[in-house]
Amino acid sequence: MTFRPQVDVVYEQLRSKILDGSLEQGYDLHERAVAELVGTSRTPVREAVARLVVDGLAERHGRRTRVTVWDEEKTGQLYEMRAVLESEASRLAAMRRSESVVMRLQASVTEQRNLDDPSPVTRRNINYEFHEQIWQASGNPFLLETNRKYGVQSMCIAPTTLRHDERWKTALDEHEQLVEHISRHEAAEAAALMHHHLESAFRRR
Repeated sequence: MTFRPQVDVVYEQLRSKILDGSLEQGYDLHERAVAELVGTSRTPVREAVARLVVDGLAERHGRRTRVTVWDEEKTGQLYEMRAVLESEASRLAAMRRSESVVMRLQASVTEQRNLDDPSPVTRRNINYEFHEQIWQASGNPFLLETNRKYGVQSMCIAPTTLRHDERWKTALDEHEQLVEHISRHEAAEAAALMHHHLESAFRRR
């Protein structure tokens, strides 16, 4: 059995609770209360919460630390950043793509269209997986890790953008078009579409 430091266990528990909404935006991450919640001492809680702050999933608010509150301004700034980073990832993916990458992306779009569970959270998760495949296809590990950070932050917001069937269908159509551009090495077109895709996601919140 592999030993796992307690701080890692606590971090993953809190991260999961934030992403699934169990710990809502603005929730006070008071060390003693959180330690009781997860059944551990305050020391690993302190370290785990510090990691969440680095991830952008928690924030300092005065003398307290709370689950990040995504107001309109902060959400807009996040989507602006994602549009820049993911457009570049899409451009590089189109330039560097292999047949195996295209096949995986096509399979992902098919999986999204055949989704049995239409819940917003399920849509959010499979949407994240699709975007992550594009980040990986960029071939740039720094771009991949940066996109992962901001992509995870967006998971706190994404169910609100994907809960409407019309928006979900539009997103899938754009995913399919994006894969077409990548498969044809159309780098500029892939970048432009990804930028539009994320701008639209923010506008339709």
